[in-house]
Amino acid sequence: MSISIVVRGNLGQSFELKEINRSDGETSTVLNFSIASNRFKRQKVDGQDRYVAAGPTEWLECEYWNRRAAHLHSLLVKGMPVVVEGEELSETYEKDGQTIKTRKIRVENIYLNLNSERIASITLNPSRTSDQAAAADDNNNPL
Repeated sequence: MSISIVVRGNLGQSFELKEINRSDGETSTVLNFSIASNRFKRQKVDGQDRYVAAGPTEWLECEYWNRRAAHLHSLLVKGMPVVVEGEELSETYEKDGQTIKTRKIRVENIYLNLNSERIASITLNPSRTSDQAAAADDNNNPL
């Protein structure tokens, strides 16, 4: 059974990029990170409707298996507001004689949450000129 989940929150500080050796001799790259997420409820604050946190912050561990994991690792910053989509995984382990349940997300997509008030600016690399695009296409030609 698979449970799809969408979580909005802020990135934690532990970004770990790992290369995993597979049984077929190939390697895969995984990016592990955490997200702090809150539930919100609408409430009147100073006469205006606002969303306020309802309950404690929940930390979710995430894993992103993708060939672009290294590039994503270079872009992520602690506290960055994001939205992740993926599959929820439940894991259990023993600690001090007690069974501990954890929740993890196998991330399929990650987006910058542009609705967040924490976004002050976004800087993009310059777009490629048509000459650069043509040269890149020539370099990728397998023939």
